[in-house]
Parts: sequence; C-alpha cells; structure tokens
Amino acid sequence: MPPSLAAFALLGSLAARAQDPPAPVLGQVDWQGHLAMHLAWPIYGRGLTDREPDPTWDHTLRQTVSEPALRASGVRIFLTAAIAAERARNPDQARRLILEQLAFIQEFVADNPDHYALAKSPEQARELLSTTDKMVLVHSIEGGKLLLSGPEDARFWADQGVALITLIHLQDDELGGAAINPGWLGPRLNRAGAKKRTAGASRGLTERGRAAVAELGDAGILVDLTHMSPQSVAETLEITAARGMPPVVTHGKLASLTRDERALPDDQVVEIYRQGGSFNLILNGGVLNPVAPTRPIPADLCPSTLDSFQLHHQALQALLVARVADIFGADALGPGGLDPDQQVALATGWASDWNGWTVHSQPKTGPGHCEPFPPDAGDFDRYGLAHPGLLPQHWARLAQQGTDLAPMQYSAEQFLRIWERARAVSAHTMPYTGTPERNGAGGPLR
Repeated sequence: MPPSLAAFALLGSLAARAQDPPAPVLGQVDWQGHLAMHLAWPIYGRGLTDREPDPTWDHTLRQTVSEPALRASGVRIFLTAAIAAERARNPDQARRLILEQLAFIQEFVADNPDHYALAKSPEQARELLSTTDKMVLVHSIEGGKLLLSGPEDARFWADQGVALITLIHLQDDELGGAAINPGWLGPRLNRAGAKKRTAGASRGLTERGRAAVAELGDAGILVDLTHMSPQSVAETLEITAARGMPPVVTHGKLASLTRDERALPDDQVVEIYRQGGSFNLILNGGVLNPVAPTRPIPADLCPSTLDSFQLHHQALQALLVARVADIFGADALGPGGLDPDQQVALATGWASDWNGWTVHSQPKTGPGHCEPFPPDAGDFDRYGLAHPGLLPQHWARLAQQGTDLAPMQYSAEQFLRIWERARAVSAHTMPYTGTPERNGAGGPLR
C-alpha cells in the first residue's frame, strides 16, 4: 500500500530507539527555484525584498518571492538554481553570471542568519536540519551550457558547493539535445532542435555531453535530467547506471498523463528509482494538464489548478508502488509492506521554479472558476499559488481532497541520502576516460 501519514509514527518510533543511524529528517524540498534570477535577467526586477509580491498566479517575468513569503513556505531544503544558459555568449561570461548568483545567495543568508543557512555538503545540511529549524539553501545550476568544458570545471563547481546541475536547458547545445516545449513557443526557443527533429536527426548527448555526465559524477554533483530530449534522457540513464550515479529529475511530468518531449514514460521513471534517484513534479497545474493521456482522468478535474498536480502526484505514487519489485528486487518487499528506508527511497516531491518563466496553479474556487469559494476561503483560494507563502494553504487544500502528503515529507531525507551517495560514488569512481561501462552497475538506494 502507498506510504501514508501513519508511517510517520512508525518512522519516529524506530528512530527514537536507534542511536545509529541518526533520525531521518522529515520535510519538504523545493528542488528548484531561481532566487537570484534578476542577476541573469534584469527584466525580473529586484531580488528578495520585504515587499509582498503581487497576489496573482499569472506572474510570468515578475518577482514572486519576498523574504517573508519564502520564510512562510514551510520548505526545509531549497535548491537555489543559478542560470546563465540562454544569456551567456562565452565560458567566462557564463561562469561570472553563475558566481554572481551564488554570491547573492550567500549574502542573503548572511543578512538573514536567524531563518536561513547555506549548506555546501550533505553533512552540513544534515547537521543544520537536525539541530535548527532554519531553511537550508543549497546551490544548484540550471543549464550546463558553456560551463562544463572538462573535468576541472566539474570540480570547480563542486568546490563552490553546487550539489546539482541540470545538464541541458531550453536549447540544443554543445552537451546535447533539449526537449522542445509544447506549443508555438517551444520550437522558436529551440530552433536547432526543431530543425533536427523535422529532419529525423540524432538529438541525444554529444561526446562532450557524455563526458560531462561522467565528470559531474566524478565530482560528486547530481545530474538533473529535466529539459533533456528523450534521446538524451535515455543515454544519460545508461551512463548513470554504468557508473552507479543516482539520477534526478527536479521538475518533470508523466508521459502517461501529459504527452510531450519534457514528459518521461513510466519505464524511465522506474529506472530512475531503480538506480537510487528521484523524480519530482513541476509545481504548476497548467503545465501538468492532461494531454493525450493513457491513464484515466477524473471527470471533475478542474484544469490548471492543484487538481492537475494531485493527478500527477497520485499517478506517480501508484506507479512506484505497483513497480516496487522492479525497483528494489522481487524479494525486497516484506509482509508488512514498505519499510521506512524504502518509503524514503520512494519519496516524490516538486520544484516551484519561483522567479522562472513559469506561472503557477490557478484558483479552483471563486467567480469564473470550477467551484464557489469555500466558507474558510484564504488567499490561495482567491489568487491561486501566487507566492511561496501560500504553499501551506496549497498543501492543506490538497490534503482535504484526499492527497497523501507523506511521500513529500520524506523528500528531505531522500535528498540528503541521494547527495550523500553522489559524494560517496565520486570518492570511489575512477576519472572518466570515455568508457563509463567499466565502473559497474547502479542499484537502488539502500
């Protein structure tokens, strides 16, 4: 049966009786947000301030995060993604843009030490989460274009405390093929990829891209498959399996519900977990609306709202539970169901992409929407997911609709274990020489 809220009591009681290992860290992870996007793209306005963002879900190219709203989000770990891919024109400029954003995050933490901390290793993150109630910020990068020319670059970013890199972003580049977003804008953003797709040309990883995946693994940096073309995803999973690297999708969707190049088929999602990785959803009901689904869709689904997120979350959990033998092995499931470590390994979370291009879920209630306001209507019911401070209301409404939130509460411990494993793999992996297969097979996170 799927993990449930009752599992928390079991997990807590087991941890209380055990001195080693330490008690698992429970809490939500925001797998990607751009708190310093204004440095890469000034059109986004000022950075984190005390001014509350405009109350609307439709905030493309607008500031969506204030410090009080972020603090009220309830998130325990926030991967703050720096970005340069579409702006940079040469490696020096790309590195400078990323370093400016990393410095901004460090200064923000220094200016707000009572509520935030920066972790540059999984050990630091675990200590902070176990001994304080601070939100732990972790460096990540979205888009490796012009940033990964060789092993020394991967080591440089590891030294800066970068935990994760989304290898490819919106355009085909020197690392490989990018997924073409649906609609009229996607092919215009990725003209090279669109031409290759029309011609039936290869759109997988380049030789530099294959090397970069392995080099990131050697440096202990997680590789994010989000935004990769289907061919690039498949080829990356071959490399991560061969080298024992846990692969990650920070903001994805299921092809069985929303069919486009960004979405992953069930078998690839299962393979990510078999290799000890994690698949997480875009926190945006509009992007998760059903498109040519092969799974049944509820007749009363309210599109572009939290309903579409709930649909994906429930389908993802059902898939993992149905394929648990493929993930852990045929004999891994005991008579009592999933054990606590397996529940952590099967956690599923989300990424907000705050201050990115995306908008967020529309209101489900109120004039012009699917239902009337509830008697206890709050700002989330009126405005949709306008900013991080409304996340607690968002989760409360999902729980009222029957969503099991427990898998997301295991995300903090899952992230720490995956990051720890990435560091451990890097310490025992020979440098990449173009033959990743020599380093052995991957397996589930234990």
